[in-house]
Amino acid sequence: MKKLSLVLIGLMASLAIGITTARGQVLYSLEDIGVVKDMQTSEVFAINQWGHVAGTGYSGSESCAFHYFNKLMEDSGGRNSRGFAISSTNIVVGDNFFGPALEARSHAAMFNGTLAVPKDLGVLKGQRYSRANGVNGIGQVVGFSGPKRDSNQSRAFLWTYQTGMRDIGTLGGSYAQANAINEAGFITGTAQTPATSLAAAAVEATHAFIYNPRGAGPAAMRDLGVLGGSSSYGTAINNYNHVAGYSTFKANSVNANSELVHAFLHDGNRMIDLGSLGKPGTDTDVSVALGVNKLDRVVGYSYRQAGPGIAPQQVAFLWRRGTTASGEMINLNKLLRPADRHYLLISATAINDNGQIVANAYDTLKDRGPRAVLLTPMGP
Repeated sequence: MKKLSLVLIGLMASLAIGITTARGQVLYSLEDIGVVKDMQTSEVFAINQWGHVAGTGYSGSESCAFHYFNKLMEDSGGRNSRGFAISSTNIVVGDNFFGPALEARSHAAMFNGTLAVPKDLGVLKGQRYSRANGVNGIGQVVGFSGPKRDSNQSRAFLWTYQTGMRDIGTLGGSYAQANAINEAGFITGTAQTPATSLAAAAVEATHAFIYNPRGAGPAAMRDLGVLGGSSSYGTAINNYNHVAGYSTFKANSVNANSELVHAFLHDGNRMIDLGSLGKPGTDTDVSVALGVNKLDRVVGYSYRQAGPGIAPQQVAFLWRRGTTASGEMINLNKLLRPADRHYLLISATAINDNGQIVANAYDTLKDRGPRAVLLTPMGP
């Protein structure tokens, strides 16, 4: 399967007495956080508990990691850097080009306002490239390192100040990628399992995992399984070690396409299929989870059928537990306050424990995008 194209302030008040819709849903105000100087577009990937945001600005083939807070957009890494995550201590990680101009390669990097230049986190032995996808409050960094930039033929790593970069292994196959780490050092991502026989053909299954930093050997990495098919990907983890991601799901009489994926939440015991906003049995029956907070609220993107003769549309979603086992997936565009509905939210990438969400959007009124936006639950 092709991988689909990284202080609790007023929490209870915002959840309990926020402005709501007729169905009792909290509405969100939208803040367009703009673009880095000399960049044309912005893509957001992460938000921490203080509302600091990290992402990447783009201008043609050039890119720039950014850190945003309190209406200030800061260039974190300079030209040809990318930002994918931010810690509770406001350290941004991603990648950057290091070395002589003609030989420069992108390595996992740490961007800190106190550093004059990005910190090169190096590569795993025998590899040439690396990128960092997650960081926690004590500066532990995770990502992957491989022979090519962004290659899925890579190995997952954990980097610390004490040990440097080390390989955390696989589920028995050749490759792995680490995508997120929580404050206790538990990691999620995806890793290959040993080749198995499926329909008389050898396939390499790729499964979401959770890695226990206090585990030993192969037992440290736990296979979270799949909803069906052969593949699943862990993209986010909360501080209860619950993992969000996406997985192929079982073909049935309604949907014979086992390559479609659904978002999931793994609560430590089981993988919960979060469904989609699309129509079962069609190509719109797809969803991908990218973020989860401590309340098990999940964000990501899905597709919806706009209407007869109208092409399917990608939209951001918010999923929350409900009265049924499958919970409730909501099109986030329907939860914007009326003044902000000229933005089309196409993908929500992270949610913090205060309920703030970062997303990528198009401003349909000014015909521009993509734009990084910050959504905040509206209070009284």
